[in-house]
Amino acid sequence: MGRKTKTKLPDLVIVLDFGGSLTKVIFRGRDRNPQVLCMEPEAIGLPKSAITNYERQSMGMSALAPADRAWVGVGDQYYALGYLARTQFFGNPGLTQLKYERAFPKVLAAVWAAATSLGLKDEFTASIGILLPPGEYKNGENLQHLLKKGLREFETPTGTLKVTLTHYDCKPEGGGVYLVHTANWDWAAQKNKVLAVLMVGYRNASVLVVQRGAVIKRSTSELGFIQLVNSVKAKTSGLDVNQLAEAIALGGDPPDPKILSRCLMSVGDVQRRNELSALRQAVISSREQYSLSLKSWLREELPRLVDEVLLCGGTSEYLRPELSEHFSSSKIVWHGVELPPSLASSELGNRLCDVYSMYEYFLVRVARGECSVSPTQQEAVAVNG
Repeated sequence: MGRKTKTKLPDLVIVLDFGGSLTKVIFRGRDRNPQVLCMEPEAIGLPKSAITNYERQSMGMSALAPADRAWVGVGDQYYALGYLARTQFFGNPGLTQLKYERAFPKVLAAVWAAATSLGLKDEFTASIGILLPPGEYKNGENLQHLLKKGLREFETPTGTLKVTLTHYDCKPEGGGVYLVHTANWDWAAQKNKVLAVLMVGYRNASVLVVQRGAVIKRSTSELGFIQLVNSVKAKTSGLDVNQLAEAIALGGDPPDPKILSRCLMSVGDVQRRNELSALRQAVISSREQYSLSLKSWLREELPRLVDEVLLCGGTSEYLRPELSEHFSSSKIVWHGVELPPSLASSELGNRLCDVYSMYEYFLVRVARGECSVSPTQQEAVAVNG
C-alpha cells in the first residue's frame, strides 16, 4: 500500500467529551494551537418563539462568551444549551438520558461557539471527533448521520451557519488516552499482557479491557461521581446539587470544613455548626459506600489478573487512594498523557486528558486524509433524511 499523504486541514477541527458535569471541547483552526471550550451539561428543546422573545428582551447577554449564550435551530427544532439553558430556560443535565440523544444540539452549539471564537465566516468546513460511553459507542454512526444533515444549515445567535462535515470519528470514553498511551508500544512484547482502561467521570464509570492488542471488552455503569453526590444529598437537607458536587470534589479526604461550609443553608452559628458536622459525616460515609460499590463493580468487570491499569477521569483522581489500593498488584498509569502547559494550567487539569488525547489522535487522522466523510455518504443522508 502507498503511504498516506497529508491533506489540507479543514477550517475547524473540534473534539467533544459530553461529561455529566461539563461538555469539554478541544478545538483549533488552521495552523493554530488547541483551545479549550467548556459548556454546562444542560440542554432543552424550545419553540422558536421562546428564542425570539429571549433575544428581544435580553440585556447584556451579548457580552457573554459564545459558549454561555448558545442556542441553535435546525428546521423547526430549537434548543438552548449550557449556561443559557440552565439560567434562562430551566434546562436539566439529562443524567438519565443517553448522551448521544442530547449530543446533536450540543455539537452544533460547540461548533458555533468555536467558529465565533476563531472568527470563521458563515460557511466553512469542519472535522468532528466524539467520545461516548462504551455502552453508547454503537450510536456514534447514528450521531454522524444527524450531524451531516444538521450542520448543512442551522440557526445561531449570530445568524445561519452552513458547515460541511469533512471528517468524523467516534471512540468510547477512555479510548483517547488508550490510543495515545499505546501509540508507541512494542506490541510483540505486550502480547501476553492485559491492559485495563478505567474512566471514572461525573456520570459514568467505564472500562476497556485490552488483550493481545485488541479491545476485548467495553463496559459502562452509572457509578459516576453523581452517585456519591446523590448519597450525600439524601443524608442532608436542601443542598444544591451543583454546589455540593463542587464542594465534595474540592474538599478532599477527609473533607475540608471550610470548603464544605460553602454549601450550608443555615443562618445561625449553632445551626451552621450542626449542619456542617452532619454534612461532613455524610460525605465521609458516602465516599466509603461509593468506593466499595465501584470496587465491587470492577471485580465483576475486569479479569482477575490485570498487568497494567490506565486510570483517568476527574473522579478517579478524587478516589486515588482507594483505586491505588485496589490495583496494588498492577502497574498503574495515571491519566496516560501529558497535557501542554496551556491546558495543564487550566482549572480542569487532568479532566481534559481523554478529550485532548482524542484530539491529538483525530488530528493526525484528519491530516492523513483518514475518517473522511465522502460526498456519496452525504448525498445518501440528504435523500434518506
